[in-house]
Amino acid sequence: MKLPKKIAFNLLDSKMRHFLTQESNKWNEQGPWRIPSVCYTLEHKLAFLEREHYLTGHYSLRGIFHDWEKPFLYLMPWITDEKKIQEMHRQFSPHHVGSIKTSTIDHLIEMYIDWDCASITKPDKPLNAFETLLHWYPEFMAVMLPVCIAMDKSAIKPEIYIHPWHDINKKADYNEYLYKQVQHITEVIIERLPSNANQLKTMLNHCNGRDIIYCNPSEIFILTLLKQQENLGFEINLQDVNQKLEKVLTRFSKQKSFTTTSQTKPEHDYKKIQQNAFAI
Repeated sequence: MKLPKKIAFNLLDSKMRHFLTQESNKWNEQGPWRIPSVCYTLEHKLAFLEREHYLTGHYSLRGIFHDWEKPFLYLMPWITDEKKIQEMHRQFSPHHVGSIKTSTIDHLIEMYIDWDCASITKPDKPLNAFETLLHWYPEFMAVMLPVCIAMDKSAIKPEIYIHPWHDINKKADYNEYLYKQVQHITEVIIERLPSNANQLKTMLNHCNGRDIIYCNPSEIFILTLLKQQENLGFEINLQDVNQKLEKVLTRFSKQKSFTTTSQTKPEHDYKKIQQNAFAI
């Protein structure tokens, strides 16, 4: 379920957001942490909704209820460990890596938006979705790289922001390994990409009824693209998609490892909607 595209609110420049920021900055590990953590979560929800609107063209019911239980958990006096609350949330929320409930393309798109909006309101998390995947979830590369490419192929590039203390920066061989993984999975997507309507139908039949994490990278890419086609109302030309994927792969032929660049925050003009790069 989704709201009409014309419905959009200036959530990030609102008085409510400024109040939440002020209160969340009072967080202290020794206390107080409950109310600041509630405000931190609610502020994140505002960023999620704004990024969801930009990327998909609307607010969804899933987005409105994103992280809905965390504020209530923070206020339960018998739960005294904040990290325990976060662990509980991650285990049972399908938009988190490792959750037992992750099963649909909607869950992966919610995961992508969750990663991509973090830098808007979380100073401690200055990464976009692709950078988050490389830094924290490389074991999920075959599942989430296809989503990253379908959602915003311009972000898939060798120049990224790298935490100076992270192994991507400190270990050259690890950096090169991740770089080759991105190349390899992109190649797999291209090789298995359907070239006509019949092949597309066969692919979709093969995916039908399977948990999304068991689909191959090309299937996940196509399912994400079809979801975005539904969201944004564009048409897909499979030949054109192939050419654009080849251009993504070409970016990675000019060097052998990731290089660091300055941090960039995502656009958040509340009225603006992304034009998907795979649209015709």
